[in-house]
Amino acid sequence: MTEAKSSGPSVVWEGPTDAPVVLVLDPSGAAPHGDLPATWRPLTEHLRIVWCRLPVTDEPLHEVESVLADLAGRDVHLVAGAAAGADVGDIANRYRDQVRSVQTFAAPLPLGHPDVVLAVLEKLLAQDVVTSDVGLDITRNDPPKSSLLGDAATALWQSVYQLSESLKRG
Repeated sequence: MTEAKSSGPSVVWEGPTDAPVVLVLDPSGAAPHGDLPATWRPLTEHLRIVWCRLPVTDEPLHEVESVLADLAGRDVHLVAGAAAGADVGDIANRYRDQVRSVQTFAAPLPLGHPDVVLAVLEKLLAQDVVTSDVGLDITRNDPPKSSLLGDAATALWQSVYQLSESLKRG
């Protein structure tokens, strides 16, 4: 099992190249076959997900800096497992002109868990995806006022919620 976590691609890129960017720093090494965890895949219709598998590279911080250099000029939302350590804060501070938000999740909750995906989605909806004139309350799943961004946010939330519910049922 350790071999699978340390083999495969060090970075997985999915989603439209011009979409908002979510950079995931995964200290557990999920996505060994180059695919995002299933819970994250619905987000790739509206977001550019960049999944950095930290155990794969000898210099994970250098790999993350390389990804941020590739994303120069783009706003990035950073998501990390708490096991990534103090490097997350260092990266956010060093790239403060580029990193717009940081979310960390402690073990035992893996980054592929549906609750993590929903928490990330909630934060992105609150910050970027939905404008203040759209009345979307993700906790109640209220429909937004007519808006292209609101419609996209609702569709995105519903697809993740449905996936989450099906995973909970087994």
